[in-house]
Amino acid sequence: MGNAYLLVVLGIIAAKGVGFYRDMVFAKVFGTGVDADIYFQIFGLVNLIFTGIAVALSTLIIKNINQSRNIGREKAYASSFIKKSFIWLAVGVAFFVLFSGQIVKIILPGLSPAEFNLANRMMYVMIPSLIFVVVAYIISGILQNEKAYFITSVMSLPFNAVIILTLMIPDVSIMTVALVTTIGWGLQVAMLLPSFYKKGYRILGPKYDRLEKREKNPEIIWIFISNMMFQLCFYTDRAFVGNVEGMASTFNYASNLFITISSVFVVAMSTVVFPAISKNYEEGNIGYVNELLRYIITVMVAIFLPFLLVASLYGSDVIRLIYERGSFDSESTKAVSTIFFVYSLGILGYVSQELFNKILYLAGKYKYTVIGTILVVVLNVVLNLVVKNFISATHISSFGMDLVTLICASVTSLLLTFYAVAIAIGIKKVVGTYFTKELISDIIKILISGFFAFVIYFIFNTFAPDFTHGYITFVVPLCASAVVYGVFLVITGVYKKLLKREKKGTN
Repeated sequence: MGNAYLLVVLGIIAAKGVGFYRDMVFAKVFGTGVDADIYFQIFGLVNLIFTGIAVALSTLIIKNINQSRNIGREKAYASSFIKKSFIWLAVGVAFFVLFSGQIVKIILPGLSPAEFNLANRMMYVMIPSLIFVVVAYIISGILQNEKAYFITSVMSLPFNAVIILTLMIPDVSIMTVALVTTIGWGLQVAMLLPSFYKKGYRILGPKYDRLEKREKNPEIIWIFISNMMFQLCFYTDRAFVGNVEGMASTFNYASNLFITISSVFVVAMSTVVFPAISKNYEEGNIGYVNELLRYIITVMVAIFLPFLLVASLYGSDVIRLIYERGSFDSESTKAVSTIFFVYSLGILGYVSQELFNKILYLAGKYKYTVIGTILVVVLNVVLNLVVKNFISATHISSFGMDLVTLICASVTSLLLTFYAVAIAIGIKKVVGTYFTKELISDIIKILISGFFAFVIYFIFNTFAPDFTHGYITFVVPLCASAVVYGVFLVITGVYKKLLKREKKGTN
């Protein structure tokens, strides 16, 4: 498990790092203009909605391929699954093409006729990505079931590489980038196929003879819905501010930065720890599951407290260093850093969706995740609409921070926090009381460590503000705060718990 965790972390860091660099190059070329808004909204449809479908099907094939009726018939089942999925995906592509214009009006309201024409053509170019995205995730699920973790964690590398190379072409058009984006999704499938075939699987494999009537599996629907909350909230926010030039792309840069950083730790933790939780839960070792849950909470608090401190204290400095060049100016930096911090306040909701939801899945308590997700998404739309109408008569600039703050701070992040509270209550009914005195004590110690890290920032910012927020020099107080944070984790004894945990159950 330790080696698998290390491989997954390294793979995710490599893939996310290249993807992050892709956004940096895109920001330099297109900044936060209308072309960028259109691209990111349509790309978001692929990256969020299509990926949600892909994750659900990936989960389904992993579950079904291990059922007793498929033992010894895994390769035939996998081939049949891919072929049938391809047929339905082709139907889905035809549907999206048929209603392309209507979809563009929903996700990009307020476009001029010329901009609408551009968006509609871009939809035609990028919609086929549905097939590539889903097939890639299905194959990825099969390979993960075969314990081929690393190749699946880096499958996005060729996707990001071809986009970066395209963006380096002088005066490249946004339509060219859109076409290459679709090709990039196809390259993900190509990257996985050698390992897929090496494991003995085939796209056009042997005929699969069904031994029994297919059973309905509503669990996949519930999991799909539950896994879409964060993505739909992001997408909804971008749609509601799409009529303000630069806002959709601003939201995209901020949300991508947030997910790029946080998902490295959350996804890696889920990949490695969840199998142990699942196995021990099925064996009735609830005490071990409870103990492991407390460990996960401690690690997440220790990671995301400094994350929030950096987002609030050094957010604009980090954004300026990463993005501010070419078409991405100082106003863009100000806007993106504000959205980045506001979204970061919803970190509890993100961790709940990606990590803690799965504990409820084990117990079949989908009502918490499904109802919670639907309520959050619906309320997000309603409240965004109310807020937007409320300030519609107010003149705002292209980076109207009042609009941004109201939409994000009072809607998305707040709703995600409420969702996290609901999930915490639901988990208690599965594993019992897990907020013990020991856990509370560890969290307080982490908060104390964070406080002294903030003191270091306060000293630097008071006596040398220009140095503290210099283009490069901000790294010095940032590192000093990090060192102090680490030292106090050691002094309080939390670091030892994070580094080493006794194995009390089966994993």
